[in-house]
Amino acid sequence: MTIVALTVPDDLCAALQVPAERLASEIAFAAAIRLYEEGRVSLAKAAEIACVERFRFAARLAEIGIPTAAFDPADVDVATTAAR
Repeated sequence: MTIVALTVPDDLCAALQVPAERLASEIAFAAAIRLYEEGRVSLAKAAEIACVERFRFAARLAEIGIPTAAFDPADVDVATTAAR
């Protein structure tokens, strides 16, 4: 793994309401979410960046309303028609 050092304001922990020992993981999680949302990394890679298990990461995304699967509307219509 590559280590990345960031310079952050001294009051960032207070602003984010997280203890200092959790700050790095909060920033990593936020970066992982953003990269995933932008489609720059897969769900598995984002979970790795966040240092959490893939299903836990997916569950966290669901909690904050970020979808982990995309469907083409045409595929859904075909599946619905086939089920009838």
